[in-house]
Amino acid sequence: MGLRDATQLTPNGEIMMLNLGKLLRATYGTFITSYDPAMYDTFSEYFDNCIQSAHGVLRAFFNKGSQFLPIVRHVPAETDWLLGFNHNFPNVYARPQWFFAYWNNDALARGMLSTNDIEMLSNELGSWCAEKPMQCALFAADALQSRISEKRLPKQLQTLFQEKLLPIVYGWNKHTYGFNSEDPYAVIGSPAYALAAKVLHDAEVGEKKVCHYSVHDSTILGLLNALGAIQLGDTNPRWLPRFGSVLAVTTYSNGNVSFTYAEPQQEAGSSLDYVSGLLPITVRCKTFEGAEYMASTCPLNDVWRYVNRSRPTVADPFCYLRPEDGCDVLETVPSEHCQYYRKYCPIGACGPNAGLDASRNYTCFSFFRRKFTKDYTLASIVAGVCGGAVGLIVGFLISLLLQKTEEKEVRRRRFVQMGAGETNA
Repeated sequence: MGLRDATQLTPNGEIMMLNLGKLLRATYGTFITSYDPAMYDTFSEYFDNCIQSAHGVLRAFFNKGSQFLPIVRHVPAETDWLLGFNHNFPNVYARPQWFFAYWNNDALARGMLSTNDIEMLSNELGSWCAEKPMQCALFAADALQSRISEKRLPKQLQTLFQEKLLPIVYGWNKHTYGFNSEDPYAVIGSPAYALAAKVLHDAEVGEKKVCHYSVHDSTILGLLNALGAIQLGDTNPRWLPRFGSVLAVTTYSNGNVSFTYAEPQQEAGSSLDYVSGLLPITVRCKTFEGAEYMASTCPLNDVWRYVNRSRPTVADPFCYLRPEDGCDVLETVPSEHCQYYRKYCPIGACGPNAGLDASRNYTCFSFFRRKFTKDYTLASIVAGVCGGAVGLIVGFLISLLLQKTEEKEVRRRRFVQMGAGETNA
């Protein structure tokens, strides 16, 4: 929909969103005919292009392309763990050895790209592509996807994008956003579980006639994976949803729910429209007896059962780390990744018997060591005081002893003198 997170929608991106609003109006127009906040709720990730996308869809849905801007709800990106999960899961950043395992896998990239492919990317994006082919390939896929809708690409680049770059991106997206039940971090559940649960909850409760979520492509693919529409083992092109992709979830009075999906034309010079309309997309459902099946329409309870397979099993999935992640090291300024983690996950970030000092770059300190240091200081002071007191007592005793000795000497001298007097007499 946009070039980068911090940018605005491209002109063609705006056209796609207006076309999406028209598609939804043609599909659901009789269901809700005018904008009513009591009936329609819109959530967006905290990024301009997502918020603009929501506005574009709603303008076309209700007012046929007018400049009317309905309410779009969002929260700051730092706290948006529902829609913007891929941007700020603290525990993801706190384990960079996992996060960058695919990102830095240049051997894999060289195995999937030929020397000529890398040279072509270097000519297009810079010589750094030869040094870091995996990062270059991932960046190129994102950049070329945007350029495809703005101008016609040379045939060679378009072929490279379709045949070589997309499979590389599929792998990255699976690694980052897919749910793997065998992963050591499976206890945190699917990254998109919170969104999937909200979508199903909104469908079940039915407080609003329409709930609209404006999110990044990576958020959509996380949701598709949580629903079972895409699997880790397949090469489904939806592992990279295109700009303007839409997943529509419709509930019915009989307790069923249906899923449809659409993508607009992407290429410059096309209508940028959803020419095929909303088509059924199969998800995975699970019966009460535990049997899984694939369908585009099934009972809502069956969808819940499948989605719950990726439900977190720890209390705070966003903050879960294992000891080997090394983010609870004491008395040392943490890495940038661990500072981010400790900032948003302060409770328990330092492990047992330790605390967090935000004023010292979120350094963890040991309660025992700090108590020991404090007790040592107190002991020194007490020892000093006691030493002074003992000195006074010893001094007094010495003084007393000298006084007694002196008195004895005086008495001895008097006795001697008295004895001498008697002798003289």
